[in-house]
Amino acid sequence: MAETLTRYDIDKTPLAFSDKSMFIHHLNEEHQDELAMFINAFTPASVGEYDIVSIQELYPDGLLLEVITMNRYQNDFNALKDSKAISNSFAENISSFKHQYFINFFVPISDSETLHEQYISLLQSSATKLGKRTIKLHEQHFRVIDGYYVSPNMYRLVVTAPDNIPLNHPGYAYLFELNSDVFSTINNESENNDKPLQRYYTLRKAWRDPISASVQAWIDVYVHGDTPGGNWARSLVCGMPIKTVRDYPEKVEHLTEGQCLLICDETSLPTVANLLENWQNPLPPLVIAITEEPEDISYLHTLNLCQHLGHDEHFLKENLLHIIKAPTTDLSEQIISLLHARLTTLPLKIGKVWGALEAADIKSLRQQLKAILGLSRQDMVIKVYWRAQ
Repeated sequence: MAETLTRYDIDKTPLAFSDKSMFIHHLNEEHQDELAMFINAFTPASVGEYDIVSIQELYPDGLLLEVITMNRYQNDFNALKDSKAISNSFAENISSFKHQYFINFFVPISDSETLHEQYISLLQSSATKLGKRTIKLHEQHFRVIDGYYVSPNMYRLVVTAPDNIPLNHPGYAYLFELNSDVFSTINNESENNDKPLQRYYTLRKAWRDPISASVQAWIDVYVHGDTPGGNWARSLVCGMPIKTVRDYPEKVEHLTEGQCLLICDETSLPTVANLLENWQNPLPPLVIAITEEPEDISYLHTLNLCQHLGHDEHFLKENLLHIIKAPTTDLSEQIISLLHARLTTLPLKIGKVWGALEAADIKSLRQQLKAILGLSRQDMVIKVYWRAQ
C-alpha cells in the first residue's frame, strides 16, 4: 500500500489535469489531518502533532507525500515565519527532517473525478484502520415537516430524518442535493448541467420524537440574498423529500478539556449553537461570533444552554463576543484585535480552538493564531465552511 522514499521513480509521469494545483493546495492547506491519517494507517511511520504533511505530487497510481518532522519549538518559528514576524533566513536555519512516502491508490486514476473517488477511498480505509469517523458516501432521505425563520437571516427546516443519524455530534454535516423538481422551476443554475447542484449543511439538532418514535432534526440555512441554498430552503414545503449523498463528521472531540476558543460566522453558527447546548468541558468557552446583520446574534441568545453554562449568568455577557462584519473589514485582524483585548481583561490561556469561516478569512486567521497560540494541528481546528464567489 505504501513505501518509504527518498526519491520517487523518475520514469513515472505525474498526473496532468487542469485543476491539479488547486486540488493539491486545498488538501495541503485544509486537510493535513487526513494526509497524516494516510501515513499513520498505511506506513510504519507515525506523524506527530506538530509535523507538517503535504502532497508533493500526484501520479496515476498514487500520492507522493512529504512529512516534515518538527518539535513544538520549531513549529512556533515556522508560524512566525509565515506571519512575517521573523526573517525567512533566520527561520530557515532551524533544522527539520523530511521523509517521503508513496501511498498507492486502490485503482489507477486518469482525471479529477476518479482522483476524488480514490482519495475518498483512501480516507475511508485509513479511518477504518485507525478507528476514526470519516466521510460516508451513501444516500440518505429526509422529509420536510416545517420551515420558518429563527433569526432575521437564518431559516430553519424541520425534517424527519433517517434512524442512523447521530443525535449528539455537533457539526455533523450532510451534502444535500438542491435540484429538486420544485427548485428547478425557480432556479436555472442546475439546468443543462449533468452534475447536480449540492451544498453542505450541518444538523443544528437531532432528537427522537417521543410520540412518533421517528428521528427529527433541525437544519438551519443562512439566507443571504438570491443564492441557490437560500432559495432551495425557502422553496420546500411540508411533505417534500430531500436527499443527501454524503455525510461528514465535524472534528470537535478536542474541545472536551482545556480553555477553548470558538470562532463562527452565520454558516457555522449552527455548529457552535449545538456545541453550547451540549458543552461537556467544565470550562466555559470563549466565543467570537461574526454576523453581517447585528440582529442575527439573537440566534445565540435564545439557546437552551447546557446545565453548567446555563447556571453561569455571565456567560453570554462575558464569554460571547460579537463582530459585525463590514465589506471593508479585515476580519482576521479584527478577530485578533478583539481576542487580544478580551484576554487582557479576562486572563485565559487558550489551549484549544475550533473555527469555521470563509476561505480567504481562514487562511489569514490560521497563520496569525498559529503565531500567537502555538497550538498543534490537533488542538487548533480551523475550517473553511464556504468560499466567496
